Amino acid sequence: MVTAYIGLGSNVGDRIGSLSRAIDAIAHLPETHVTRISHAYETAPAYLEEQAAFVNAVIEVETGLEADALLARLLSIEDEMGRVRAEPNSPRTIDLDLLLFGSEERESEFLTLPHPRLLERDFVVTPLLEITPEVELPGGYHPRRAAVTMGPVVRDLGRIPDAGAAHNMPIEETEWVAVAESEGPQTPLGGFDAGLQFKREVLEQEGIPFAFEPFEPGIDTDVLGRPRSFSLVVPAEYGERALALLSAVEAATPQMPAGDEGDEGEGAG
Repeated sequence: MVTAYIGLGSNVGDRIGSLSRAIDAIAHLPETHVTRISHAYETAPAYLEEQAAFVNAVIEVETGLEADALLARLLSIEDEMGRVRAEPNSPRTIDLDLLLFGSEERESEFLTLPHPRLLERDFVVTPLLEITPEVELPGGYHPRRAAVTMGPVVRDLGRIPDAGAAHNMPIEETEWVAVAESEGPQTPLGGFDAGLQFKREVLEQEGIPFAFEPFEPGIDTDVLGRPRSFSLVVPAEYGERALALLSAVEAATPQMPAGDEGDEGEGAG
């Protein structure tokens, strides 16, 4: 078995949910066990800066797969999760990078180990040092945050809500609770109501992990085009905090008096 480190990133859709699903998929690879999972970190985009912020993490695995086989599996997971391979460093639902594979060093057309840009990326170095502070690269070099130049960490979003993956348990076994509902059924491509969007942003700003049921509106779609109602859900351990937060925000939000809507024309010339 070899100890390997994998970097994960997402800046499209439910970013933390995508990391969670990817970790679960990696945990179910043959001869592979997820042994450590870093926190999720929100990070500024690197290289191509005009895009949404990323959420990044690093995991440690023990694997009996060869490096090439592990990389092939990671690329397959990206494809299965809808990764669109446009221009380099463009927005993506999931990005999986093989950072370190034991003490192996190599440089080929398809795989370079250690990852050639590992040391310059704060979004890799920070979560890597979190789970293995004494990590040493081949040649005896130790990554340092002081040396990074790209992708600064903006904030620590806390534990990824998929602790089951650390024990190779399906993500579905994580208990989720609903904290908000959409106003009513909507078509898959129609997005979702402003109230639910606002609540999602509140949870994201507070670093509370969230997901959508049955899927995220406007990201995944119902192939039959049926109207859907959507729920905003959080891991059970965050439920009480999320409900209290959303209730406080709702109570503090000014309500439009009845009759103020649709009064266009009154007082107009």
